[in-house]
Amino acid sequence: MPKPLRLALLLTFPGVLAAGSASAQEQQESMILSVSPKLVRWADVYKVRPERPDDPYYHVRVIERQKNWKVWQFNELASHMAVTPKALEASRIDKKAKIYNYKDVEIRSAYHRWLDEPATRSEVPVCDTDILSCIKKLPPATE
Repeated sequence: MPKPLRLALLLTFPGVLAAGSASAQEQQESMILSVSPKLVRWADVYKVRPERPDDPYYHVRVIERQKNWKVWQFNELASHMAVTPKALEASRIDKKAKIYNYKDVEIRSAYHRWLDEPATRSEVPVCDTDILSCIKKLPPATE
């Protein structure tokens, strides 16, 4: 099940990032989902503030990276997924790992499309258990 490698701009962040303002009205954080000696998986989590009544979800992009890869190499497991607050909490782990911040234009664009065009929401998977379990149920990515 090899996934394509992507090139991106990057900034390094040790450990789990605290929530911070990515823009005046958008909160963004990164959270570790799993850590092994060879692989790290994390989610970049987005939420517009103040919350909108028509969007009770968090929106995530899920990334995995083998520890021996060059810093610009990674697999995107989900480019955009809506996640319930309960599923987001169920996905959090206490482990820390070195993660990277890759260019996020695609997730931001997809998330704003979700907000601005409600008819497109059926195209986005909604996770209500935990992120890694939901990733396993997604169809294989096509490029």
